[in-house]
Amino acid sequence: MKTAIKSFLLLVLIGLASCTHDPINPPAPLEPGACHPDTVYFVNDILPVIAANCASSGCHSESNPADGISLTTYAGIRDEVKPGDPMDSELYEVLFETGDDLMPPAPATPLSAATKDLIKTWIEQGALNNSCSDCDTTSGSFSQTVLPIITGQCQSCHSGSNLSGGVDLSSHAAIADAVNNSNLLNAIERTSYYPMPPAMALSECEVEQIKVWISNGMPNN
Repeated sequence: MKTAIKSFLLLVLIGLASCTHDPINPPAPLEPGACHPDTVYFVNDILPVIAANCASSGCHSESNPADGISLTTYAGIRDEVKPGDPMDSELYEVLFETGDDLMPPAPATPLSAATKDLIKTWIEQGALNNSCSDCDTTSGSFSQTVLPIITGQCQSCHSGSNLSGGVDLSSHAAIADAVNNSNLLNAIERTSYYPMPPAMALSECEVEQIKVWISNGMPNN
C-alpha cells in the first residue's frame, strides 16, 4: 500500500514538473526617468504652477517674501505641506479660502479645479521632490497639451478681470489671437521685453509643445 502511494505521489510531481503554462507578459517597464501617467511630479507639474501663481514679486518670491514664506524652492514649498494629507496642508487649504486669505489673492484668477487637484494629488503621493523627462511634441493638441500649460502658468494674470497687459488667455480664440497679435511666442521664449511667465520660464519641452501647436495652424483639438 505504501509503495502504491509513493508511486502515485511521484507521478504527480513529475506531472507538475512537466506542465507548461502560458507566459506572463507584464507591462513593459518605463524607461529610466520617464513620466508615469499616474504620478504628479514636483519639478514638472507643481513648481511651475507655484512659481507662476504664488512666487511673483510682492508675493512669495525669494526676496522679501510675503509673511516670510518663500515658495520658490522645494524646501520652501515643502514647509507648507503635510505629505499624504492635503486637508492639513496650508499650501492646499489657502486655495479654498475667501477674502484676503484666498491664494492667489485678487485680482489674480483663482487656480482651476484641475490645478488644485494636481496639487492635492502631489501631496497625497507624499509631496516628493521628483521629476521626469518625457517630452511628447507629436500631438500638437490644444486641449491635452497647450491649454493645461496656459491654465496652470498664465491664466491667473491673463483671464477674467485680471488681464495683465490687456492680454486675454482664457480660451482657444483668445490664445490664438495673442499668438497673432501680442507676440505670445516671443514672450514665452523670453525674447521679448516682457518675458512670460515672469517668475519662472516655461520648460524647453513646454515651449516646443506650444510651437508645434502653432506650426500646425493652432487647431482647437
